[in-house]
Amino acid sequence: MWVTKSYNDKFQQEYKIERKLHEVKGERHTLELFTSKAFGEIALLEEGMLLQKMLCVQSEFLAHLLACSHRAPKRVLIAGSFNLEIAFEFLRHQDLCVDFLQFDLKVLESLVSFFPHYKEVMESPRFTLIPQQSKEFLRQNTQENRVSYDIVLLLDSAQQAQDYQPLLEEKGILMIKSPQILLETLEVKRLLESLGDFGVKMPCFAPLSLLQDCYIFASKIYHPTADIQLQRADMLEGLQYYHANLHLSAFVLPKSVKNMLFGVAKN
Repeated sequence: MWVTKSYNDKFQQEYKIERKLHEVKGERHTLELFTSKAFGEIALLEEGMLLQKMLCVQSEFLAHLLACSHRAPKRVLIAGSFNLEIAFEFLRHQDLCVDFLQFDLKVLESLVSFFPHYKEVMESPRFTLIPQQSKEFLRQNTQENRVSYDIVLLLDSAQQAQDYQPLLEEKGILMIKSPQILLETLEVKRLLESLGDFGVKMPCFAPLSLLQDCYIFASKIYHPTADIQLQRADMLEGLQYYHANLHLSAFVLPKSVKNMLFGVAKN
């Protein structure tokens, strides 16, 4: 049997599975969980797929690339994801607090055995689960008690990045999921154009990622390669994927893509 991850009506990937473990329908999301010889378990959700044995790729890449591009991050918001391993990786950085915006708790709780550090993250005093829908959270944060963040990681492509920009500190970094850079370059260009007055707007991807997920790094101050905190990046221990050279290579694009994004991508 095979399970399929679709990118659009022209491109999809198939992964061999042994059997379906269970299916969970939450308030908005549906989780299908499969077992696979190659990847351990596979979690299939509307917004994408998670491979249990490859969680380190997305989790380490996103958390450490962002945390090591900011001089002194103190607070992070993760929105539009169920991947608690990203929070675990952020928590490796001393004094960094993580807010995790996810209201579909039935689905999240069904992944307790899927994520190796689920319990550790949930019990961390520097982790806060915010069980709200995005609209409710954003509405509350326009009031006087607004919380601001050094890093906002938005992984739900259906959400508008502009809605989260007011939550950023003056030197904050925004990372959003983008269309596939090679297959949908024009869509990436439109997304870059929509990001307004960020001084730095750079597409990137996790090198050698099977899932082909792509992102846009946006900041008014920090540059992800010029401002990389090398000492911090090199001192991280116990990682399987991220390191400083991989961080730098994530922003290297093919010549044709660079030409098409010239004047829109800002680096």
